[in-house]
Amino acid sequence: MFEVKHLTIRSKENQPLVQDISFSLIPGQPLGLTGASGSGKTTLTRVLLGFESADGGSVEYCGEPVRGDVAHSLRLQSGLVFQSPFDSLDPRWRVAKSVMEPLRLRHHDWSPEQISAHVDDAFLRVSLDPTVYRNRFPMDLSGGQAQRAAIARAIVDHPTVLLADEPMSAIDVAARVQILESFKAIRAAEPEMALIMVSHDLGVVKHIADRIMVVHDGHVVEIGTAAQVLERPKNDYTKRLVDAASM
Repeated sequence: MFEVKHLTIRSKENQPLVQDISFSLIPGQPLGLTGASGSGKTTLTRVLLGFESADGGSVEYCGEPVRGDVAHSLRLQSGLVFQSPFDSLDPRWRVAKSVMEPLRLRHHDWSPEQISAHVDDAFLRVSLDPTVYRNRFPMDLSGGQAQRAAIARAIVDHPTVLLADEPMSAIDVAARVQILESFKAIRAAEPEMALIMVSHDLGVVKHIADRIMVVHDGHVVEIGTAAQVLERPKNDYTKRLVDAASM
């Protein structure tokens, strides 16, 4: 699905943010992208999905360079989940309206009944009862409920790629378990969807990803299966992350 070769990204001040990164991602694969804050994780994913341009190297999606029409198509086929659900859900809208917005923008020929059915299905996939939550406002939800609503919006149109950027950072421990279960249910229901989980929390990554890539100061210092990286880390930085993690 993705082929990244020798990717280099610099800041406006010409400082290196990502340096000579190469990796691939196949359909259905959950990839954990981890490392400390400021290591280049978010910058890398923005270029991966075509929101920003690279200064060197290449990114291909299904064999085509991510630019122009390919980048536009990729963004339409992607679902995004961010750190704070209250920043990504419109406070003036009932939750169902936020969840259905991608469908209204992309499927002009769909009936209200079709859209409503897809919205209810998305709620159910994140374990939110649509009869209870669809008419609530974000302010009426807990942090965990709001994040699950944001995930429902990200998956409502069955994306080929789901990117979750630190989705548990603003959520309490009890709600994290429910969100992790939601991601597992989504993976089971969408076996061909690629999932990129960006998190500095190795405990989160361990429960989601089959493959883990560790980034430090803009470099990939280790990449492998979850078992290889977490149980037999080779890089000193990875060893420090594992030793400091509570998994």
